[in-house]
Amino acid sequence: MIQHRRTLIQALFGSLFLVFLVEGGYAQSKKERSIVLEDFHPVFVGSSSKVVMLKYSAYDAGYSVEDVQPAWVGYRLNRNRVGGFAERANKFQREPRLEGRDANDRDYSGSGFDKGHLVPAADMAWSVQSMMESFSYANVSPQRPGFNRGIWKRLESQVRDWAATLTVDDTVGLLVWSGPVLSENSTLSTVGRLRVSEAFYKVVYHPAEERVATLLLPHSSSKASLVGYLVSVDSLEKVTGMDFLRGLPDQREARLESQVCASCWTWSSKASTSSRIPRANQTSDSQAMTCAGITKAGKPCRNKTRDASGYCHHHR
Repeated sequence: MIQHRRTLIQALFGSLFLVFLVEGGYAQSKKERSIVLEDFHPVFVGSSSKVVMLKYSAYDAGYSVEDVQPAWVGYRLNRNRVGGFAERANKFQREPRLEGRDANDRDYSGSGFDKGHLVPAADMAWSVQSMMESFSYANVSPQRPGFNRGIWKRLESQVRDWAATLTVDDTVGLLVWSGPVLSENSTLSTVGRLRVSEAFYKVVYHPAEERVATLLLPHSSSKASLVGYLVSVDSLEKVTGMDFLRGLPDQREARLESQVCASCWTWSSKASTSSRIPRANQTSDSQAMTCAGITKAGKPCRNKTRDASGYCHHHR
């Protein structure tokens, strides 16, 4: 009788433990399934630009055959993927799926431009495969050395800092998109087959806290605060001709895309020259933003603005 009771109790606790595991696991997987990265990838609006979708184990790329570089790359970055130990590959590979339409070593040799990663190799160090894939020509744009090794590198480091502060159970983490400005209205200089953009962008969306950081950087060396390059997603969409955050319900998308919220994020000392960060739609002299407009010559406007729209008086 005692043995029978013990068996029943063990069975009961075993069942409860199983329910806990199944329901807990289901809740987590359901949350992960609710955020499908591909649903959020940007698309060109009303443009004939030919973009080839390429999927890798750790990131996706929308490759512009016409521009011989990706129009965008997108990937997840959570706390568990920061600080990996995979050795840097340092050897770029052709992408066979592009059938010779991607760039190669000859295009960059003697060009004076770096092979600028859009998905940073340091963000892919959590596995050997992801590290190797980050050294694909489908993941690079021609970047001026001072830009690639300066402010662009600072921005990459800042995004990793953000991911490192997330909770361990935030498995979705940050959704990140990067790319050059390749809109039909932009001016692109050419070096051989390479088309050189005058600006690069990065969009960082954190679903768990419903916050987004969008930065538009002129393609030049700068020691300025990253905070000054914050723009709204709406502003970036006008510059790039692409639609971002498509996976959100319309009302949430409209609300998030209109915001410029520096205070929603913690900025490292190298990213911001001021410890006082303005709140959403608030500005200060020290935190004036670079205008998100495009000049008649097709280049990013370099005027500073404190207007919440992200535009100077010439482009409002």
